[in-house]
Amino acid sequence: MDKKENAFLRTLASFGKLVGSLFSFGKMKRPVDMLAEEAVMSPSKVIVKNFFRNKLALTGLAGFMIMLTVVFLGAALNPLTILSTNPIMRNTKPGLGYTKITSAAQNAGLVQISNGTTFGIGLGKDGNVYSWGQDVLGATKIPADINALQIEKIATGDRHAIVMTTSGKIYGWGNNNFKQATVPAEIEAIMMLENVVDILAGDQYSAIITDKNKIHVWGTTFATGLDIVPSRYQGRIVKAAQAPFNIILILDDGSVGIMGQPQTMLETSFPTRLANKEVTIVDAAVTVRTAIVVDTVGQVIVWGENEHGLLTLPEGIENEKIVAVEAGRSHFIALAASGKIFVWGSNDYNQLNIPQEVLGKKVVSIAANYYQTYVITEDGKSYGWGQDGYYLGTDDLGRDMLMRLIHGGRVTMTVGAVAVLISTTIGLLVGLISGFYGGWIDNILMRFTEVINSFPFLPMAITLSSFVGGILSQTERLLLIMVILGVISWTGLARLVRGQILAEREKDFVLAARALGIRSNVIILRHILPNVINVVIVSMTLGYAGSLLTEAGLSFLGFGVIPPSPSWGNMLTGAQDSTVITFYWWRWILPAVAVLIAALTVNIVGDGLRDAMDPKNNEK
Repeated sequence: MDKKENAFLRTLASFGKLVGSLFSFGKMKRPVDMLAEEAVMSPSKVIVKNFFRNKLALTGLAGFMIMLTVVFLGAALNPLTILSTNPIMRNTKPGLGYTKITSAAQNAGLVQISNGTTFGIGLGKDGNVYSWGQDVLGATKIPADINALQIEKIATGDRHAIVMTTSGKIYGWGNNNFKQATVPAEIEAIMMLENVVDILAGDQYSAIITDKNKIHVWGTTFATGLDIVPSRYQGRIVKAAQAPFNIILILDDGSVGIMGQPQTMLETSFPTRLANKEVTIVDAAVTVRTAIVVDTVGQVIVWGENEHGLLTLPEGIENEKIVAVEAGRSHFIALAASGKIFVWGSNDYNQLNIPQEVLGKKVVSIAANYYQTYVITEDGKSYGWGQDGYYLGTDDLGRDMLMRLIHGGRVTMTVGAVAVLISTTIGLLVGLISGFYGGWIDNILMRFTEVINSFPFLPMAITLSSFVGGILSQTERLLLIMVILGVISWTGLARLVRGQILAEREKDFVLAARALGIRSNVIILRHILPNVINVVIVSMTLGYAGSLLTEAGLSFLGFGVIPPSPSWGNMLTGAQDSTVITFYWWRWILPAVAVLIAALTVNIVGDGLRDAMDPKNNEK
């Protein structure tokens, strides 16, 4: 009796659940265990789930996406002028802090400041010399015996510094390739007869002005002729302002002279007022090709090349009495008697961005050189701004390595992507047709694939580049590289897809589609292709990494992207020079690391996709 009652109750309960399910509208769901849930998941969901379980694959994907974002977004936000170079900043190592004045220098109360390309020095009230910034060839390493002397004046060139003592002696340190930091014997002989009253330094040269109103220059002067002083000026010079190719001279009658490289804009556009000696000049400064002078009433006169708007005076300067002017490589700074400063010209390195701490304060002294600006305020504080360094250094032409890595990455990654799209399209098409139709079509396509696969890629690419490289533009050359990479590298995918199709075409769903009279192209695209697309995706990711490395190799050998257009490959060419390997590690390690990370992350993603699509892996 009990058994009959239990059976009846179970039957009643089952019937109740059936009736309840009819009126629940999907709200009542039978609990499904993990195995049952796995069984009803679609293959794509299983692949995605397996991929996201793989922490290494996720790390690779995140790394590649970050690199992709930095390269393409960075290139879009920071346009690169391909032909722009800055030789004076060549081979500058990574680092910041060019304008960060040390606390020791601040506490000393600087009275003079001078700066080179990556460093600065200052003369304190205590007579000691202080340095800051990035050391280049010992420019910031002040000799121990210098501060035992009574220093009166300081001056800096690009990578060296000189000082003058109260007794007129000259000492120097830093880059001495052209003896610019060492007083030559012939200059020392002159100094025994004439007392030094002023010093100046420029790009690999130094100079002194003596009490005989003469200037004497030494260092690298062959190309500029700066060591040749016109006789009409020598013996009349009271002050000078240096530039890379010329020196502006203020003569004893308040007129202006120019020495150095002839027939520059400084000479050809020389103002009539200065030529006719209508004004008396008391101060001068000069960039590369543009000069500025100040007369006795505080008015300024500017002439030369109008690059960076240097010939356009800032608003309000005409209402002030200017007492001093200084010049960097491409900007001017002027100091008014009221303590107000005016800056104008190029702002590529923030030379014109006066710090908030300086605004509202009375400035008593100014200094500028290369791409930095300095001021000393009435309260004795010193401030510097402008070019503060390079995150990843510069190359042999002074170009920012960070910007070139970003733009070079865009080129390399784009070439790789387009080449993979071309190879995937060809390989997929050949593989699908060959595997589905078989027979003589399969034989012809596979023999053609073997012929293409037998071509030696590098010799062929080098030969084509040599024959047509000289007549192609950079864009056409890039297109050629993409096409070559794509047309040669599809054979592996074609064979892989063919093998998958040979297995898929014999399955029941394909036979059913044929029986229903569905056209062959529809069967291939809508029924067979979705079953092999996973293999294609894996092949694309792994092929993309290979294309990156191939483009980098071609450009490294000089048969890919040609400088000055950057790519990771041609940036690696510096590794062929033992000097670069030894002293300028950032020029070859950084692009090598970029190629390594890009290829490694893509390969990791490809391996993760392959594992996620592996049925045997799903059973683990």
